[in-house]
Amino acid sequence: MNARSIRPCREAARHCGAQRRTSFAAQSAAPSLRRAAALVIAAAALASARARAEDPATNAPAPRVVACVGDSITWGGGGKNAYPSLLQAELGEGWEVRNFGVNSRTARREGKEFDLRPGDLDYRKTLSYTKSLSCKPDAVILMIGTNDSKPPNWEETGDAFREGYAALVDDYLALDPRPVVVIGISPTVKGGGFTYGVTEKIVGGGVVPVQRRIAEEKGLPTVDCRAVLDPHMATAYSGDGLHPNAEGNALLAAAFAARLRELFSHAEEKSHAESAENAELESHAESAENAEPKPHAESAEDAK
Repeated sequence: MNARSIRPCREAARHCGAQRRTSFAAQSAAPSLRRAAALVIAAAALASARARAEDPATNAPAPRVVACVGDSITWGGGGKNAYPSLLQAELGEGWEVRNFGVNSRTARREGKEFDLRPGDLDYRKTLSYTKSLSCKPDAVILMIGTNDSKPPNWEETGDAFREGYAALVDDYLALDPRPVVVIGISPTVKGGGFTYGVTEKIVGGGVVPVQRRIAEEKGLPTVDCRAVLDPHMATAYSGDGLHPNAEGNALLAAAFAARLRELFSHAEEKSHAESAENAELESHAESAENAEPKPHAESAEDAK
């Protein structure tokens, strides 16, 4: 083999080695990112646990407030079978679940209805949005994006949805104290009825990947509503094949309740451990102070 043939081989070897190093670095970084995300989630839950005020009437901690933010899948008619109402029943005492869902609303700005009727359906333009920010939530469940898939709202790139969705998430992350923001991955569109222009092709192929990517980028916990409802596709949807029925909403409520308990139980354990540690340190400090011999004051006469 002459020098000319050896040189390309060396170049190829160096290139392959660089690719392997890049791949290894990316794989090594993934666990670090997951650990960092877990720390961010835990820190938010812990901050929420510490910030809980006591109810002056009972001297008990005030209930944790959960803001359910979204569109008609969240609103659910606002009745007892809406998933936020069922979530309240699942969580019980110590929690206060509020329904801030609004029909037809979008994450993107200047959202439109499927029939192009006049109006701006941006969720930020609603009173529910304002109330969801001001209620001092300990947790926010954000499940929105289905209406963004309608033909007037969705472009091929999905950029308007991505920008609006990320901005909406940031609005809640900017609250002080910072709540735990749980991303609800939009349910599968079953179809079979009038779906208002919503299709599974766009929801599953466009909306959901954006939701997953933003949750990963911002280190946020998720509840995969598709995985929750898909095994019950035959019985968990209303006639339009778009909105969950009472059974479907009960399944969603149970999944969200389990996720919230998991997130906040870890924070409570850490908070209790810190309190016990601080009490022990204070006790040791007090014991040491009491055990320390006190110097006797000597008067001028005693010194003679």
